[in-house]
Amino acid sequence: MQRARQIRPALAAYRGDVTCPERWATWTPRRGDVLVCTPPKSGTTWTQTMVAMLLAGRAEIPQRIGVVSPWVDSVLGEAETVRADLAAQPGRRVVKTHTPADGFPVWEGVSVIAVYRHPLDVFVSLLSHVANRATAGAFHRLRRPLDEALAGFLEDPVDREAYDEDSLATIARHYRETALSDRLPDRLVLHYADMVADHRGAVARLAEAIGVEASPALLDEIVAATAFEAMRAEAHRYVPAPGTGFWHDDAGFFARGGAGRWRETVPERVLPRYAERLAELIPDPAARRWLEEGGHG
Repeated sequence: MQRARQIRPALAAYRGDVTCPERWATWTPRRGDVLVCTPPKSGTTWTQTMVAMLLAGRAEIPQRIGVVSPWVDSVLGEAETVRADLAAQPGRRVVKTHTPADGFPVWEGVSVIAVYRHPLDVFVSLLSHVANRATAGAFHRLRRPLDEALAGFLEDPVDREAYDEDSLATIARHYRETALSDRLPDRLVLHYADMVADHRGAVARLAEAIGVEASPALLDEIVAATAFEAMRAEAHRYVPAPGTGFWHDDAGFFARGGAGRWRETVPERVLPRYAERLAELIPDPAARRWLEEGGHG
């Protein structure tokens, strides 16, 4: 397929203990490729898998998702192996990033799928994620007592040199630079809560956005194959770096899923400060409301 022409350069570089901007060079975009671009714990793997199945035209993937659809700007996997695996795939491909849209070039003919989730649901999911990550140090902010972890999440500023220290500010920056920006000419912005509420509708919207004609039967098959419990049961096919010791429990990558679970964990007393901080980061009330709630399907 034809190589995609770069039409805008990256404007910023983001790096962290896993994110590495030099690794964008492992992917040579083709026209028709798809980039899934989300903050962490916002439905990234789920969305990648649905897109990969749509591109394949069947409700299965030939290898684990990290090979078929790598996190291109991460240090996971040897760079040359990632490059070779991507180059060997015929036709259209899907890759992922957690970097905001100002952190990578814009390519003609490459679709970007951005997915967002209520920031407090992201926080609660991150607690489980970091607890399960064997490579996260004992003093990681999200391994501290809940009040300390939550305070850090709410108050920490963006540090582009330590971007993997996820916070409300990093989620807001991703949202501003990707969903609220006019930088990307070919993008679809989805909300995790809407996708959970209407799974089949989400698959149909993805198919339309990437130009795949999917039959009703294929949509149903993909919905079944990408149900939460179905993916959790085959965690070795879907989690990043399975079987490498990166996680204490590969299946633990899929903690609980769902939307609105933050209410079970986040104390009510911090909600006024959360609302105040979110308003500082995203001044527009309608944009804040969508980030939290989505479009109700």
